[in-house]
Parts: sequence; C-alpha cells; structure tokens
Amino acid sequence: MILSLSALNVRALDTFDCEFSPGINVVCGPNGCGKTTVLEAVHLLSQGFSFRAKDLKELVRWNQDEFVLRGNFEEGGRQCVRAIQAGRTKTTTKENGNAVRSPTAFFGQNPAVIMQPSDIELLRGAPEVRRRWLDEILCFRSASNADLLRRYRRVLQQRNQWLKQFKKDGAAVGGEELFRILTSQLVDLGAALWVARVNLSAEISPVITAYYRRLSGGADEITCAYKSSILKEIDALDIADPLDDETLDAIPENSDEQASESPDEDVFKRAFANKLRDREVAERALGMTLAGPHRDDLDFCASGYGMRSVGSQGQCRSAAIAMRFAAVDVATRYVHKPILLLDDVFAELDVNRREAVAALIREKSCQVLIATPQAEELPFKADTKLTMSL
Repeated sequence: MILSLSALNVRALDTFDCEFSPGINVVCGPNGCGKTTVLEAVHLLSQGFSFRAKDLKELVRWNQDEFVLRGNFEEGGRQCVRAIQAGRTKTTTKENGNAVRSPTAFFGQNPAVIMQPSDIELLRGAPEVRRRWLDEILCFRSASNADLLRRYRRVLQQRNQWLKQFKKDGAAVGGEELFRILTSQLVDLGAALWVARVNLSAEISPVITAYYRRLSGGADEITCAYKSSILKEIDALDIADPLDDETLDAIPENSDEQASESPDEDVFKRAFANKLRDREVAERALGMTLAGPHRDDLDFCASGYGMRSVGSQGQCRSAAIAMRFAAVDVATRYVHKPILLLDDVFAELDVNRREAVAALIREKSCQVLIATPQAEELPFKADTKLTMSL
C-alpha cells in the first residue's frame, strides 16, 4: 500500500502532499482540480507507467521544465521510497535513494488496478485493448511470462521487418534461411505464449462471469473465451500494442504462477506452423505476419451475441468492472493485494450496480483511492477524505 505522496508540477498539481490510510481514501473536489492526477501519480509509482499517457513528458505542468513525484510504500512490514524526476529530455528514477533504470523497474512490486469510465473500451475497443489487459495480469501471474512476451515481440518485429523489405525489394537481408529461422522461433514462442494465455483465460473466465452476475443482479449472463487467430479468423487487421520491453524486463523474478494442467504446446506449434505456411504468400505480399498471439482476442458474449457490437452501455460497464476485479484477484493470488484506484466509476452506474461494486470493494479489503466530485454520494464512508480545490 502507499503511505504518502508528494508531487511538484504534475499536470494541474503545483505542489501536493498527502498521507493515505490503509482503508478507503476519498479524493474529492471540482472538475479540473487534479483528482485523477493523484490516481495517475500513484499508478505511475506503483506500476511504473501511466494509465493515460504514453510519454512522461505529458505529465509536466504547463510552462514548467520538469515534474517530481515521491511515494512512500509499505508491504509486509517492508517500506520503500520511490521517486521520479522527469523533464523534457531526461528522467531520473530512484528507489530507496538508489538509481534504477526507469519507472518500469517498479512494476509488479506494489501492484495497482485502475477502474475508470473509459474502461468500457475493454469491451467496445479493438482487440489490442483486451490483449494489453490480459498481458498485464499475465505478468502478475508469472515472471517467466514477461520474458516470453518480450522475446515473442522481438522475433515478431524482426520477422515483420524481413517481410516488409521483401515486399519492397523482392528480397531481404539474411535471405530465405533467416526467414525460416525467424518463423521457427516465432512458432516456438507463440505456442508457449498461447499456453500461458489459455491457462490464464481458464482461470479468470469463470471469475469474470461470476462478478458480472453479481453486478447485474443475475439479470443476464456473459461468457468469456480466448479467441485464437490460429483456430478462427479475427475480422479486423490490427497491430499489437503490448507492454514495452522495459516493463517486461522489470517483472520481479520471485513472481511465479502455480502449477496447473496446461494445454498441449505441441498442438499449438503444429497449428501455428500450418497457419503460417498457408499464409506465406499473403504475408510476403502484405509485408506483415498475419497470424499469431499478437492477433488474438478475448470474446465476450451476452445471450449468445458479441458484446463488442451489441452489448448495452450497462452490460459493457458491468463486464469491464468484472474484468478489473478479476485483475485484483490475480494480483492478490500471485503477488499481494493491489491498490485499487477508482476514478469516478460510480457516476455511470445505477443504484443496484453501485451497491454491488461497493460490496465487492469491502470484500477485497484492499487499500482504495477514489476520485469523485461528490464524496457524499458514495455508497460507503471514507476512512480518509482529501478535499482539493482549483
């Protein structure tokens, strides 16, 4: 959990200092005062990346040269102090006074799970949104998964570069021998990644279904299944946006998934090799790899219909919240209880769903940070209340 936070020149925050309790912390105030920025800062110090910015330069306050963040964390009796100083050209990151490579070194040590209104994109958005969510909690489940994701992405990038050059020039550096080597490596890594994802999907799918049932009051049911590109075509061509290499490098080595019955990796290898062989002519013409885990999806259905296209706002929001609570369970099981960050999620929910979410939050017994414009409208009482102003 996080004990305290200090911020200087972070977005709308000029100077900011606060302490948090282990229970429910409410950050309230008018729109534009920096409530979400507080959650973003905690997420950055916990996970090593922002949930709404790809570049840390975006967090620098207007007309300022740099920002400074400092957070004090405690878990299992162990305390650590993390600090980030980032400007337009340079970022300095420290933990307990010692320099670390980048903020991504923080990933997996004090996990955080964010819930926000834009989570509806987990259902309505492109497959890459769901893949990124799946791969993030895959890294909570096992340190080896982070290395696997990183190696798969690198081989995929090299193979795509070869195909792109072949499309342009009719030949590529390394020739056909390099292409066969890269294809073989991609098959091996892809099969291993499929096994890891299918195992995770088997673990979380019934959990998501159960959470959705509670959130909807049993009014309807959803199903969640992993959709592999070697078994069934994905409609739209899309490009992967996985966790970056620095994040994957930073997964702690002591995180390891529990043993479970795995699908046969050789079956995936044979199917993947056959799919790539069938699509080789098209891949050379298009200059890109047309099958693999980077083209997979999580398929959500309600009453037999795909939620991405026909799910109502209420159904999609409930499913997204169920996905976030499933992430909380994975982090709790394989690392420890995460910090739960809620960015005005109750405003979009009806009374019954608000009460159901509140009940689940109480059950998780996580440290909670809630950003809301009206603290009195929350369905529970805060242990610590922080009021902000413009």
